[in-house]
Formats: sequence, structure tokens, C-alpha cells
Amino acid sequence: MTPPRIRGYHPTTGTSHPGGINNLELMDQDRYLNICNMENLYYPFMSSSEWELANWLTSGTLSQKDIDWYLRLPYNLHCPPSFCTASDLHRRVESLPEVPCWHCTEIKVVPYKTKEPLFLYWQDSLEVIKHLFSNLVSTSSMDYTLGALQHRITSLSGSNHCQRVYGEFMSADRAWEIQQDKLPTGHSFVGVIRASDKTPLTMRSGNKEMHPLLLSLANIHANV
Repeated sequence: MTPPRIRGYHPTTGTSHPGGINNLELMDQDRYLNICNMENLYYPFMSSSEWELANWLTSGTLSQKDIDWYLRLPYNLHCPPSFCTASDLHRRVESLPEVPCWHCTEIKVVPYKTKEPLFLYWQDSLEVIKHLFSNLVSTSSMDYTLGALQHRITSLSGSNHCQRVYGEFMSADRAWEIQQDKLPTGHSFVGVIRASDKTPLTMRSGNKEMHPLLLSLANIHANV
């Protein structure tokens, strides 16, 4: 039989304030919302299959030249999609509800020279955190306040005592220390997880590599 559980919360936990919007509410502000709801759910694309084609063309490693070459294939001339060039395709993608945008910065180390230019592709970390925090997919699997879970255990002698149970990040001692010692009353914090690993981009054609920095929130449950 599982011992009864008792959940307690930090006495100075953060308070919520109205005014913020989640990703779904942000999509409701899209200028093409009426067209999507009344005429075409997949606008600015013509159908579900065209949406899947656009997603495949833009999610892979194809260059704009490769996409243009694909769109000029004889098969596509007989069954053409509503976009005819890579530029047209990217304009439609950019008209979709916004997500944190990508930036590109060339890295120069003076006086050293590299065989090829080094580029850093990056997103604003704060914008990414806001986007993750407002994602409805993880709403029910995210901790907003610090909670301590305890098991009530009855010993053989009949006396009762509680045993602390550690699970998600917001139940950890370090999280409670930050809330207690670093933050004013009514404030809370978001734990950020960062990880990096080398990823090959091309094989046998230049052997290009990238070192992506992956970012997530410690407040999101580990099983998500």
C-alpha cells in the first residue's frame, strides 16, 4: 500500500498577474485568422497535402536552389503547388504566426584566419524561454510554484513521521534555496536547461559540422 502523500508549498512563492497571453491566444491575433476559420484552415497554403510539402521543403537541408530545382520538375509542372519558387514559399512561411526568429552573426577572430567563414546562428534566449513558457502543450506538465512532497510513514512502534520525496526540479533543495535567499516575496523563477553536442550537417561533401546549444525549461516535467 502506498503511504499517504502530503504536499506543501514554499511560503514566499510567486504570485500571478493578468495580462500575459499564451501561444494559442497569440495565434488568435493573426491577421489571416478569418480566412483560416472560414475559407481555408491551411492558409496560406491550399490544402493539408500542400502544407506537408511546404513543411518538408523548409524543414530539411535543402537550399533555395534545390527547392527551385524541385519545383521545376516535370511532375510539379503538371500538378503545381500554389508557390512556384523558394522565395515565394519562404514569404508564405514568414506570414505565419511568429516564433522566436533566427539571427546570423559572422565570427571573426583577429588576427587568425579560417579556411571558411564561421557563422553563429542564434535566437534570443529570453524570447525562446517566453515561447516555451506560453506553450499550451506543456501547461499541464509544468510547475509554477515550489512544492515539497512528503510520505507519511507509520513505524512499527505506531509513531508517525514524514519523509521528504524528491522528484521534479521545483522540489529540489537548490530551488527552495533560490526562492528563499535570492528573490523578493511574490517573485518566482524559471530554471533553464542548456546542453550542447556536435551534429554532422554533411557527409562526404565537405564534412560540415555544427554545435547546437539546446535549451529547455527545468519547470517542465522530465517525462514530457
